[in-house]
Amino acid sequence: MDKTLQIKNYPVNSWLSSADVYKAGITFEYVMEKYGFKREDILRLAGNESTIGTSPKAVAAASEACKSSNFYDEPQSEELISLLEAKFAEEIDMSQLAITVGNGMDRVIEQCLNLFTQRGDSIINFSPSFVFYDFAASRLGLKIFDLGRDENFYPNLNDIETKINDYQAESNSEIKIIFLCTPNNPTGTITDIEEIENLAKICEQKNIILFVDHAYIEFTDRNKYDARNIINKYPNMIIGYTFSKAYGLAGYRVGYGLMHKELQNTYLKYNTPFLCAKPSLKAAKAALEDTEHFNLIIENNNSEKPKLSKALEELGFKVSPSEANFLLVDTANSRYHNSEELLEDMLSKGIILRKAHSISDTAMRITIGTVAENQRLIEALAIQT
Repeated sequence: MDKTLQIKNYPVNSWLSSADVYKAGITFEYVMEKYGFKREDILRLAGNESTIGTSPKAVAAASEACKSSNFYDEPQSEELISLLEAKFAEEIDMSQLAITVGNGMDRVIEQCLNLFTQRGDSIINFSPSFVFYDFAASRLGLKIFDLGRDENFYPNLNDIETKINDYQAESNSEIKIIFLCTPNNPTGTITDIEEIENLAKICEQKNIILFVDHAYIEFTDRNKYDARNIINKYPNMIIGYTFSKAYGLAGYRVGYGLMHKELQNTYLKYNTPFLCAKPSLKAAKAALEDTEHFNLIIENNNSEKPKLSKALEELGFKVSPSEANFLLVDTANSRYHNSEELLEDMLSKGIILRKAHSISDTAMRITIGTVAENQRLIEALAIQT
């Protein structure tokens, strides 16, 4: 008798059938199994992580926290929030602002969607951008109004008020949240603060939440580009940040959101407690205090990015300007016909890159590595196979 469990007509929400599946990048284990490399011999330049590594102080703090992980930590990560708010208070007026913490910025995004939207509502995105916005929205039965980007990958913000009005009238759907990623993933382009403020004004007039995704803001001039400098004027604005990139804590999954206190009160009221693991919270706190390691990551990125960009251009790749810790390259004028061909060649040499298929079949995203890692990449690309 066949005891295989077969489930037919499982009652999955109907709108999920049209939603895209979120796909993570290629893992170390995949390359180990398929190509026979040892893990320590694989170079991963695909996930925009810090290849320099995690702060030793953060690792020690997480290890110490593991000893008492049979107990929950603070329900809303109060200790880390207090430290973050104190850090932000050094730069901006925090009297009307507050911070919330989540299991990665993904969770902050999901919580905002849960709070402010209902099935049939719409969000605005500017693709190509972080695909999680559309993925998370689709899971809730939301519609996606994609305004796109121009040929240089800057968001199409012209006449946005008219576009919003026309869309809402034609679709019979309310726009509840606008997502703006800056610096943008996967293009590396950044939006001027004046444009963010113009968008915030429109959102305030129309009672729309503006979610500014600043996952890569630490790699830029924050005095010039960080929306925290204007958030006090716009109660409808939420800014997302993360410890995954510039703090080297991708595997710990800690993100946070900056918002007005009134908004935070609503956010926390309906939030699930204990969202971040105790070791992750302690690691984030230690990483935030370890300015030496943080500066090492930033300085490596700032010094290596122009050198890697130049070397790639010399090999025939078109490289887009980037304000993040990665480069968007195009294979069209190189010896590779497309990004799939480039990816497979690099995988065979133990190097993991990420196809930017949301842009074109010749686009590839490459994380900025260390001096030695970038040199290995360039040498591998130069080898004719």
